[in-house]
Amino acid sequence: MKAKPTMIRLYLAKLVTLIFTLAVFAGTAYSQESLKIATVDMSKTFDSYWKTTLSNKQIKEREVDFNKIEQGMVDDIKLIQEEYSRLVQSAQDPANSAAKREEDGKQARLKAAANDRSLRSLSEYRQNKQRTMGEMRARLSKARVDEIKEIISAKAKEGGYDLVVNSAQNDTALILYTVGKNDLTQEVIAELNKEAPDGYNVKKPGLSVPEIDSGSSEK
Repeated sequence: MKAKPTMIRLYLAKLVTLIFTLAVFAGTAYSQESLKIATVDMSKTFDSYWKTTLSNKQIKEREVDFNKIEQGMVDDIKLIQEEYSRLVQSAQDPANSAAKREEDGKQARLKAAANDRSLRSLSEYRQNKQRTMGEMRARLSKARVDEIKEIISAKAKEGGYDLVVNSAQNDTALILYTVGKNDLTQEVIAELNKEAPDGYNVKKPGLSVPEIDSGSSEK
């Protein structure tokens, strides 16, 4: 599968940052004070955050609501199509009077027009559903990431770190190798989840979390 242009640009941007970081390392090799660097696995932290589970729940609930309405529209279209077929058959039935065949033919044409309108409405609804769900996922994801970054910033200042890099082992990882020293992931996760409400099963790092749902409160 070919990488999307945005992914390529993101990877190149992170590669430039990595090269810059390495250059800083080299530049400080001869100085008396070197940079103090920490790592955070953003993927693990995001998945382990209780609000990520909440966001997943909200998204699923919203999707269920959308699907119920969509199914209702599909059912209505089926009824229109069934009525259309009945009218067409009646309009072509020689056992019926000419007047009835003419009237049923007229009603069949009206049903066909109604079917076309309903199909267009269904298509527009599905497009709106896809757009709305995408915007909701992006909004909630950004909110969670921003909250995580706030904790990372506080932990970095508290520990006197000059730089914190993402150690997640995926195609958007900032670094390619780490020995695991000065890793703040567990501290950040603990801080994020210290006020998690009862009823939320906070997942331990490394385990998968249930996918996101949707609800009345989105943040």
